[in-house]
Amino acid sequence: MTVAGVPGARPGVATARIIFYYVVLAAVVVLVVWRFPQIADFLTRPLENLADPATQGVANQEITQTFADEMRLTEPPPTGLGGLWAGTVTTLGALLIMIPVTWSYILIKRETGYEESVVHTLLILPVAVAGIVIVVKGDIALAFSLAGIVAAVRFRTTLNDTKDAVYVFLAIGVGLAAGAGLLSVALALSIVFNVVNMLLWRLNFGNVYADQMHRTGGLGLGTAIAGPSSSRSAVGFGDRKVMVALAPDSLDEVAQAQARMRHYLEEESEIKKERKQYFALILYTRDVPAVQEVVEPVLEEWALRWQVAEILPGQNGVSAITYLVRLKDGVTEKFFISAVEASDDEIGDAIRAAELRSLREIAQGG
Repeated sequence: MTVAGVPGARPGVATARIIFYYVVLAAVVVLVVWRFPQIADFLTRPLENLADPATQGVANQEITQTFADEMRLTEPPPTGLGGLWAGTVTTLGALLIMIPVTWSYILIKRETGYEESVVHTLLILPVAVAGIVIVVKGDIALAFSLAGIVAAVRFRTTLNDTKDAVYVFLAIGVGLAAGAGLLSVALALSIVFNVVNMLLWRLNFGNVYADQMHRTGGLGLGTAIAGPSSSRSAVGFGDRKVMVALAPDSLDEVAQAQARMRHYLEEESEIKKERKQYFALILYTRDVPAVQEVVEPVLEEWALRWQVAEILPGQNGVSAITYLVRLKDGVTEKFFISAVEASDDEIGDAIRAAELRSLREIAQGG
């Protein structure tokens, strides 16, 4: 499996590339600092100033010191060629530091689908933030003016995954550190974030599907398709062992199943509120044509909209037919599944098991 953004890379290879990038970046920084010692000012000088005992005495100044004195500039902002040099080093540094973060984002979300706009944001945002910090850090009036401008401008952005917001916060943090001349801190943020993020992903820490597989030894197909919360309101009948027997064997397959279902929902309706009203009807049988012949009239009678999403072959000749269903107003899940069970009597119990699960959780994530 290839990972977009990391050419031809499988997950393990992509992880190695990220590590290799950090090693090469660190080696290049050491080489450049050795060749151009002035570069070190953008990496360590602010931290050295903080640790300088001479600067620590500022904390012991008399309270009577005026606010203006406290905010007085100790060093004018760079201008001319110095400003061009400072801006180039800090913004380019912020960009280079964020590249491996975007790789990890693409790698982790390769199955569920990542947003191209988020990838671009992670690269552009820290550059913009670093540039802004360079402009305002030498002038208090500019800093307050910027705060007023930002308050007046409203950015309306909806992220499909709340975790994407964490990446955006990191991009802002890297930009702030780079603009303040703390590229070493920005690099540390990037490395620590990627290490923690990749470990959580590789260990499936907090993953409800991994936990259920570990505790029960199996994961139902319905849970894989509709999400763990769907089990609270699920209704069905038949042999539950059949449902588990057709379940995905890995967490990657779970992610793929949910991505497919989300795609079916998006094709069915462009309105998120309507997508939350759909159900997945999963029928387990050895005779697919016969079951479809008796169940689809039930769908015509009690469903407002329906379609065959997919038919998955399973073990011992048992297949799973998944219908995407939106029930008519007033038709309850229990009534509908009872109608499906009654139709099975016409063909001699060909349906080994059936379950009806709400797709609200999947629709919310889409």
